[in-house]
Amino acid sequence: MIDTRNVKGITRDEVVEMMVGREVSQTYPKREHNIGDEVLRVENLRQKGKDAKVNFTLHSGEVLGIAGLVGSGRTETMRALFAVDYSSGGDVFVKGKKVNIHSPKNAKKSGIAFLTEDRKKQGLAVEYSVKNNIVMANLEKCMSGLFFMPGKENTIADTYIEAIKIRTPSRNKKVVQLSGGNQQKVVVSKWLNAESDIIIMDEPTRGIDVGAKLEIYELMNKMAREGKGIIFISSELPEVLGMSDRVMVMKDNAIVGELSGADINAVNVMKYAL
Repeated sequence: MIDTRNVKGITRDEVVEMMVGREVSQTYPKREHNIGDEVLRVENLRQKGKDAKVNFTLHSGEVLGIAGLVGSGRTETMRALFAVDYSSGGDVFVKGKKVNIHSPKNAKKSGIAFLTEDRKKQGLAVEYSVKNNIVMANLEKCMSGLFFMPGKENTIADTYIEAIKIRTPSRNKKVVQLSGGNQQKVVVSKWLNAESDIIIMDEPTRGIDVGAKLEIYELMNKMAREGKGIIFISSELPEVLGMSDRVMVMKDNAIVGELSGADINAVNVMKYAL
């Protein structure tokens, strides 16, 4: 028990600070906007069975938010890009070079990561350990010739547990026994270990508490500072507005608007979304 307060005598920030256990100066942490060269260009990407064509770019150090109502095609477009679902054509360029993505394996080799919205069913092997999950997207780093080296696996896992502050009593702990926020950190670690430069994050803060959300936001900012390009999908409009350098709005599987700078606000997003 931290405190009991009258509703009329407390602000949202005070509630968050009591939950987190420290002072929170702002909901969405600010960062320097060091946006660099283009790392991804998508031309005329179509979901299978859909007519709408999607075109967009992503730059290093940029957080590109994707907004839209439920059913607008946000997740489906990213699943087509990552080849989780089939597409009906389109061209993808990574750092200026055209790549052929016919499977998630191709996407991973091209430096693209996809943090799915359902982390438990699609992003993690929850009955396996933290260390198993961290290395599974890049097992080659744990190999020596034909042999798997447990010592390398332990070292890699310990590096990310410390760097991303995954709260777990042991690298051998089953992921299913961690909190939602720490499970999400394991997913992020898995793709960082795969050395991905383009990170698609679909609903990364869904189902986690306020304190864990702040840590995910800070982690996103850290990845952007390191030059990674981030595509950020969220159903929570304040998140998209607060974390994005640029916002694309989708409707009926097509991009219907793009906002940047002072134009990024709720009114403009909803105008396009509706």
